[in-house]
Amino acid sequence: EAIKDFIQAKHSHEIIFTKGTTDSINLVANGLRSILKKGDEIIISELEHHSNIVPWQLCCEYSGATLKVLPVTDSGDLDLSEFDKLLTKHTRLVAVSHVSNSLGTINPIEKIIRKSHEAGAKVLIDGAQAASHISINVQKLNVDYYCFSGHKLYGPTGVGVLYGKEKALNELPVYQGGGEMIKDVSFKKTTYACL
Repeated sequence: EAIKDFIQAKHSHEIIFTKGTTDSINLVANGLRSILKKGDEIIISELEHHSNIVPWQLCCEYSGATLKVLPVTDSGDLDLSEFDKLLTKHTRLVAVSHVSNSLGTINPIEKIIRKSHEAGAKVLIDGAQAASHISINVQKLNVDYYCFSGHKLYGPTGVGVLYGKEKALNELPVYQGGGEMIKDVSFKKTTYACL
């Protein structure tokens, strides 16, 4: 409930605790790698931390999707004219940072989210550098996934958050089995609990 209020999410079940930002990104990437196929595309940017590069490289290797990289201008900003060229009807996900960990660039994520959605793509925002400095309203942003780490907010290490819009989370396949995610289990078939 505290995290829901902090990022202004609609439901507390849209908040998933993870081991950190990297774990959150990997959770989504692992789900998408069994959904994506050859011909699908993922866009990341040159400003990304390796935690928002490597999971998408692995996802593309596994699924056959293509990874595209949005360049950065000489002033350290994302080249949005190139973004318009990279974004196609085959783009399934755009994964960019809210704030660059190396340059401190605050990316125009509202515009990126809007354009991505217009093209039919989902968006993951790496908010690791932003969560302690910028007020986050995931409903207003209309972002599909937003992730950050506890230690960047003066919390403990080894704790992170993955926000996922309810619809986006429900489209991902099961990540881990067992425990309270089960509605009914038998040796022939298992059904999963709903959000």
